[in-house]
Amino acid sequence: MREKFPVRATVSISVDSTKKAEKIVKVLTVESRSTPTLKFKVLVKKEKGRVVLAFKASDLTALRASINSFCRWVGMLNKVLNILRS
Repeated sequence: MREKFPVRATVSISVDSTKKAEKIVKVLTVESRSTPTLKFKVLVKKEKGRVVLAFKASDLTALRASINSFCRWVGMLNKVLNILRS
């Protein structure tokens, strides 16, 4: 039997602080659970001052699209938190 999500990748993104990483992970965890697709899954976790995204996808196209989306969200959330902090 063929595996449902055979394509995998892990992305680790450094942020300014552990507190900021916690906030980003909280938001992205909600997003990862509400994503209406059967093409990929993503596990979001915090490791020290890093946001770690572990992707599983049905094909390379789905993997690329999910990585792009979640990396953009991390960047956007990082900018928003910087603005709120200043």
